[in-house]
Amino acid sequence: MWHTVFIAAHAAAATLAFVAGCIALRRGTLFGTYFWSLVAMVVFLALAVTAEWSLLDAATRLVVTGFVALGGFMLWRAARARSIRPASAGPSPRYVEHVGFTLVALLDAFLVVAVLNLGAAGWVVVAVGLLVAGAGHVALRAVRDRLVPQASAAVPLAARLGHG
Repeated sequence: MWHTVFIAAHAAAATLAFVAGCIALRRGTLFGTYFWSLVAMVVFLALAVTAEWSLLDAATRLVVTGFVALGGFMLWRAARARSIRPASAGPSPRYVEHVGFTLVALLDAFLVVAVLNLGAAGWVVVAVGLLVAGAGHVALRAVRDRLVPQASAAVPLAARLGHG
């Protein structure tokens, strides 16, 4: 029972983080809601994993530990964004990249869970995850270049393409 409660709270917090993060991306408004809902998302995930730990096989333990670690990395990125979030002017390229990373990770997770719930084969789940992550990376660059036009001019082409 506790596992179900924690998963529901995790999903609700993730949804709130995604919506607030999309709004916070432009000017930093709702950043506190975005940040603290990300914290709640990770805490509820860790609690859900802990509640079922003894029932998990070794492979599943490894996967869910990776998810909790990714959640921790997302919190680190959000904390970095908090330290440079815009006060009144538009966002910086690094701010957009930090918040954008978490938004792409959240969207990826939403779609992977949906595909899993449809009963797709493992290779389909992995393919969807990789495709969404790749497309999200490209979309994030486009959003960054739109929100911070000078960012694309100041960054060498190789770095914009992910090679630098």
